[in-house]
Amino acid sequence: MKLPTLIDYQQAVQVPRLAFLDDQLRQSVPRLTPLGMPAVATGGFALTFDVSHGRRRYAVRCFHRHSDNLELRYACIADFVRSAALAFLVDVDYLPAGIRVGERAWPIVRMEWIDGVRLDDWVQENLDRPARLDRARVSLNSAVAELRRRGAAHGDLQHGNILVLPDSSIRLVDYDGMYLPALGALGASERGHRNYQHPDRSNQYDVTLDRFAQEVIVVSLAALARDPQLWREFNTGENLILSAADFADPGASALFARLERMPVVGPAARRLRDACLVDYSDAGAILDGQAHVHYAAAARPAAPAGSARPAGAAGSAGLPGSAGVAGSARSVGSGPAGSVGVVSTVSAARYLRTRPLHRAPVVAPSVLSALDRSGLLVRRGQEAMVVGRVSRVRQFRRTGAVTVLDFADGHRGGVPAAGGFHVVGWDRVSRELTATHGDLAALEGAWVRVTGQIAVDERGAAAYDSGGWVPPEPDADRTRPARATRPGRTAPAPRIELRRGSLLRRLTEREAGSLLHRPSSVPAAPATRSAYGSGPVLPPPRPVLPPPVPGPAANRAGSGSGPWPGWS
Repeated sequence: MKLPTLIDYQQAVQVPRLAFLDDQLRQSVPRLTPLGMPAVATGGFALTFDVSHGRRRYAVRCFHRHSDNLELRYACIADFVRSAALAFLVDVDYLPAGIRVGERAWPIVRMEWIDGVRLDDWVQENLDRPARLDRARVSLNSAVAELRRRGAAHGDLQHGNILVLPDSSIRLVDYDGMYLPALGALGASERGHRNYQHPDRSNQYDVTLDRFAQEVIVVSLAALARDPQLWREFNTGENLILSAADFADPGASALFARLERMPVVGPAARRLRDACLVDYSDAGAILDGQAHVHYAAAARPAAPAGSARPAGAAGSAGLPGSAGVAGSARSVGSGPAGSVGVVSTVSAARYLRTRPLHRAPVVAPSVLSALDRSGLLVRRGQEAMVVGRVSRVRQFRRTGAVTVLDFADGHRGGVPAAGGFHVVGWDRVSRELTATHGDLAALEGAWVRVTGQIAVDERGAAAYDSGGWVPPEPDADRTRPARATRPGRTAPAPRIELRRGSLLRRLTEREAGSLLHRPSSVPAAPATRSAYGSGPVLPPPRPVLPPPVPGPAANRAGSGSGPWPGWS
């Protein structure tokens, strides 16, 4: 049965006394966006609303994707969280009939709201405070170690599921993929965020689920504490600095090369790189320093048996506070050129083997054109990267500064293009954009990429006379229906409301073309092609012409005898 969509849940939560079936939530008040709609954060399985009842504040998670045995999973998870009483976990209640949408009741998860900051946002705010980054790294190591000691794993460690408190301690949220021994027979419900998982992870479901993601975060935080510039160069809004592309082909990763040259971070970065080259089941031994990978390019001879172990292979050479296990430096052997041999310092019988090196496929995020209005509308409520050329920059004063970037022609045939894609930066984000890019008017005509949750403005027609969408006045009556849409003139407008200013990056035309033409890009829909001409935004790459072939002057003069006039 199809679950409600984001807009279905938003419309229901607007009236809590009718939507919620729980007594406390029925009397709650949802936090609203500047546009007057309930604020919502998207996740892989659920949408999270922020509601308050008196002095208590709750995170209400409503599911938009099916998960097997949801009630059984959350019953076990709730029991574990209550009995374990770990400070970094948040009490959770599963309500099988928690919210009414239409004629049906749907399940929800209710949790206490944590006044913390998402890890990626917190890192950006603390790039100039390396001691805080190091404290958060130690807190994460302690939390993962304690979960594993109790036979459990979070299952999806990533920036969106880690909240950081003012004292740099952490809280883990979103327990959809949690592993518990009691749930082992059910199997995995998800595979975790691609930018934090081993390239060989598929349906594994055991106590080791967090080991690779833990090391990705630990290495990233340690590197950023020593070189904050890495954030500007490698953060995309869907990671800290490392990504699935780095894990799939670590030998070609510019970031891994940088990290391995850093004095303190280098040994741990090398172990993480090596762990990407082996099967999922062997990665933990590499990360713990109990084994090491010897690998060579096809043209390079294999290292002889008994060769010295590269510096940093032992766990004791890793980061302070990391979960390394020291091993002896003896080498057991290595495979032929172009192969990977796992060399054990603890259990040679288990880890000594050779297999061909294969590259895991990269699952890249979808890239949408800013002019592909149909594709954007279909992905309402989803996180996406959008690439386009800014056509107009507008700034307003409401309760604070508001910046609007438009990505469609201001007019088409004399009619204002109110239904085009736009990016909105409210107050703090607007100031961040100005601090990053200077005079925002200079962005007009520039290619940019922006990452965020796609929303749809159903009230764009209300601003018809202004030639585009404008933010509502602070004292506007948000309960009043929007002005009627003029037939054939305006339409719902897709938008992204930036969570932080750094999620908008300026691109060269070549970089934009590379993103829009890569295999994971979403082709423009037929409706977009008819509205904007031939899409995608950039023309297809020109064919490479062959060099001229000497011949009769008539052929070189453009007789048309060859595939291109003037060539033979």
